[in-house]
Amino acid sequence: MSSKKPFLKVPANEGERIRKVLLEHGFLDTDFKIVSQNTNLYMPLRQKLQSEQIIDIIGTIDYDIGEREFESALQGPRTLADALDEHLSISELALVPRAYDLIGDIAVLEIPEELSEHFDLIGRVFQDVHKNFSTVLAKRGAISGTTRTREYQYLAGENKTNTIHTEYGCRLAVDLSKAYFSPRLLEEHNRIAQLVQENEFVVDMFCGVGSFPVHITRQREAHVVAIDINPEAIILLKKSIKLNRLLGTIEPIIGDARTYTSNSMESIADRVIMNHPSGAFDFVSDACRILKPNGVIHYYDFIGGKNPEDEIKNKSIKLVEESGRSVQEVGRIRRVRDSAPYEFQMVIDLIIE
Repeated sequence: MSSKKPFLKVPANEGERIRKVLLEHGFLDTDFKIVSQNTNLYMPLRQKLQSEQIIDIIGTIDYDIGEREFESALQGPRTLADALDEHLSISELALVPRAYDLIGDIAVLEIPEELSEHFDLIGRVFQDVHKNFSTVLAKRGAISGTTRTREYQYLAGENKTNTIHTEYGCRLAVDLSKAYFSPRLLEEHNRIAQLVQENEFVVDMFCGVGSFPVHITRQREAHVVAIDINPEAIILLKKSIKLNRLLGTIEPIIGDARTYTSNSMESIADRVIMNHPSGAFDFVSDACRILKPNGVIHYYDFIGGKNPEDEIKNKSIKLVEESGRSVQEVGRIRRVRDSAPYEFQMVIDLIIE
């Protein structure tokens, strides 16, 4: 079986070095075979790479990018459902997850309770199909508490929850059992980083393991204050700072975002990131307190209904006005991801007077 994938074409004599680099950064898709053609190698990628990313991780070489067909490197069943065909009933097979989260070398499955007696089997079979993962975990329960963590059940491979996850060349220290992290925010992390201007002062009020701060300071000479009430999240962020070559600076702070804003005697921030969709609404006045005139707030919320774009717009404008500030301009409104049936994690970019 073959599939169309993004590729990186490089000289064959540089192939082994580049293969190892791509593998280390999590870009090489090992489910597909590298193609040798004339004096070049076509390497299948998990995502399309930008020119600056390629130069950053492999140096200045002759290369090309694009898309092409690659032959599968997997032996035996192509999907988890195919591999479980002889072990589960038809009704049970319909409940088998078709997708999973990839976090470093850890695969995280969302398995319904109806299949709980088959958890171990599903984990073992998943690792047989996807041999490039060191660990297979299953989500247990929802994200909860002030530290925004959830429980995970070990299924197969190495029994661990910590790893190094790579996004757009950013290396992030993650421990799923200790601090909030979502790989589904990959594009959002990069989008915000690209909006930041040189020498901005940015405050990330609920930074988690620090995905936004690392993305921003790898791309810009900006200063980011990264706040989280969870000490474990800040420990992981400090590890990530050492893992990356940063253009800007990150100031990690353990504590409550409200305490930080209350202690600030002036408007200091050009931009405030509020990625706490279940609780950011309660901190809008705090964000407005530290925001400079014409500063930007990136406000995240869980929104349901038929028109979530209008709902988050109306809600966020009202919250800003209740804080004593006003919205000069509404920027982009985006559905970041599905969070539940008929509910989305939404983001709105607001320029505040």
